[in-house]
Amino acid sequence: MTPTKHTPEQEQPSTSEAIRAAAFRLFGVHGFGGTSVRAIAKVAGIDPALVIRHFGSKEALFLETTPVADYFEGQFDGPLDTLGERIAAFVLGKADARMLSVYTALMRASDSPRIRERLREMTGTFATNLAARLDGEDAYTRALLVSAQVSGLLSVLSDESIPQSADRDELAKLYGRAMQTLIDQY
Repeated sequence: MTPTKHTPEQEQPSTSEAIRAAAFRLFGVHGFGGTSVRAIAKVAGIDPALVIRHFGSKEALFLETTPVADYFEGQFDGPLDTLGERIAAFVLGKADARMLSVYTALMRASDSPRIRERLREMTGTFATNLAARLDGEDAYTRALLVSAQVSGLLSVLSDESIPQSADRDELAKLYGRAMQTLIDQY
């Protein structure tokens, strides 16, 4: 059997894909402010003008390559009486270096109206999905406050205020109780 020959075009990612991959990596390591268009172009092996031609701006590229959608998909399922602890455990378990760098990059770049809007969308999506599970007229407000607690947890994890040696299960129980207070209708 004759092996299939690949053309160079088939083996090489498209320019847009190369830019996305370079940006994803660099934004994850250096954040929005610490990543230049020139650095992205250098890693992608292209001229810097092509970054702008393909994406319009560094900000647009950042928004496209910063994964934020569906992070909590499926996390609001299950019994309500343990939801706070499960959300806390999920954040503590899933908040790896990449997720924390994305969160930190978004927060640091939140002086940009478009990035600030992305953060609002994330908060709104979280609150809408959680509120759908809660009872009471104030369900959405309580869900927004739980979202704020999640943001706080991500903040202390991203700046490494919590020692790595801290027991994550104990942290999930402790922080989960605080969230559960808002989840429970009183």
